[in-house]
Amino acid sequence: MNNTYVYIEPEKFLMDVLALLRSFYAKLDIKPVVPESRGDVKVEAEKAGYFFSVKVLDNGRALVSFKESSFEFVPVTSSPEDFTAYKKELCRKLYSVFKDDTGHDLPWGMMNGVRPTKPAFIAALAGRGKSESDEYYRSEYLVTDEKADMSWEIARSELNVLSGCEHRESVCAGDRRGYAGGYSVYIGIPFCPSRCLYCSFTAYPLAAFKDGGDEYVKSLIEEMKACSGIFHGTAPDSVYMGGGTPTALNASQLDRIISTAEDVFFTGPSIEFTVEAGRADSITEDKLKVLKKHGISRISVNPQTFNQKTLDLIGRKATAAETIESFKLARELGFDNINMDIILGLPGEGIDEVKHTCEVIEELKPDSLTVHSLALKRASFLGEWIEKNGHSAFTNTDEIQALARKCAASIGLEPYYLYRQKDMCGGFENIGYALPGKECLYNVVMMEEVQSILGFGAGTISKKVVPASDTDSDKAAGDMNLGELIRSGDALHMDISRCENFKEVGDYINRLPELIDRKNELFK
Repeated sequence: MNNTYVYIEPEKFLMDVLALLRSFYAKLDIKPVVPESRGDVKVEAEKAGYFFSVKVLDNGRALVSFKESSFEFVPVTSSPEDFTAYKKELCRKLYSVFKDDTGHDLPWGMMNGVRPTKPAFIAALAGRGKSESDEYYRSEYLVTDEKADMSWEIARSELNVLSGCEHRESVCAGDRRGYAGGYSVYIGIPFCPSRCLYCSFTAYPLAAFKDGGDEYVKSLIEEMKACSGIFHGTAPDSVYMGGGTPTALNASQLDRIISTAEDVFFTGPSIEFTVEAGRADSITEDKLKVLKKHGISRISVNPQTFNQKTLDLIGRKATAAETIESFKLARELGFDNINMDIILGLPGEGIDEVKHTCEVIEELKPDSLTVHSLALKRASFLGEWIEKNGHSAFTNTDEIQALARKCAASIGLEPYYLYRQKDMCGGFENIGYALPGKECLYNVVMMEEVQSILGFGAGTISKKVVPASDTDSDKAAGDMNLGELIRSGDALHMDISRCENFKEVGDYINRLPELIDRKNELFK
């Protein structure tokens, strides 16, 4: 596959300009060049010729070359001293150029972050109206009306989910909202039966570990016990066991991990506890019975697609029929909150293939459905596949998105959380739908960063979220418009700090005491 070179100077503009280019020209293999790039890369790029280049001068003018034309950008409403404002004005100009060239808009406009619904959430939390939220999305980021509407709908749903969190005694000083006074737990299982084509998560084939993951399970249990006193015996609002594929472990290992979580965090029937059963080739009756014995309230059985040809291509070892059987088995055992994941934009799939997947979903009627848009991750096997086959096999359109929304609505599911990733096929999003009352609280608190998260296991991140208690800041916020409130940096009145666990399983096991000390220090 031929490289398409672009030149960006200085490098501090790289991420935003590159995100725009890759969104508008997703089928090109765009390779960025900056002043600090290696000499051989520059030589190759200059030999091939630049598809696009931008050089921002010290005086604020920018020299832009695009295809066969060139022009000079002169800022009107910003200055180079205000980098954020200048960058946004430059990107707005480039957006206009790329839109004219391609003949289409991007659904999320210039937004390229993970949490595009954050402005709407802030607006709803601050008691602002939908019209102010919509105007912010349109004027600041050129977001389409449909996505602005969706953001507001999801923000309202998130607040409704969060309203169920009540704490008799606040865990955090200065708590002014029930959910901010609590915490949630994430337990990471970095093993899978095999690695899928599109995956770039921390996940390892379990067969590569001679002990079947026993040393990891032992370390995970030790880590949870060592951090048991962080929240002084208070139960979490939610626990989420993800991965990887947690059910890649055997039934005994799952039993030990969940039993430890129950003992350490006082989980019970009233606590949301999700386990990603995930792939049907890892789901067995004895494992499901372990989950049921412990009162696990929510599980995932993830087909990704019900087209067997695609499953074979992406490396999912279970057949479509086996996924259906796993779902039915879970229902027979009494699980009444089952999520399913599907992915739009998988290689070779178009409207007919997605329609078939949706038809099966409608027959099974899961309690929630997470609709992903394929992220073209260069760190996955998919990156190698694209190098050989190009981007032409990936299709994700408004029509396909509408089909998935219709599917969810037909079985009573409503949208309740949303996030994005880099290089998403079609420039769309990942969106979670659920029956009213079957939403996943963990997904909401994690995505909106409104609650502390204790992360256990390789590759997990712990977040300390402390509500501020500055009433003067509240008063000042009331005098700001939404844009000023968001730019103030204190829109949610939350102070967030983090610590990460090592991704490599060996590092995690061998340096566990260091990680335990780090986590206890963070929450001290």
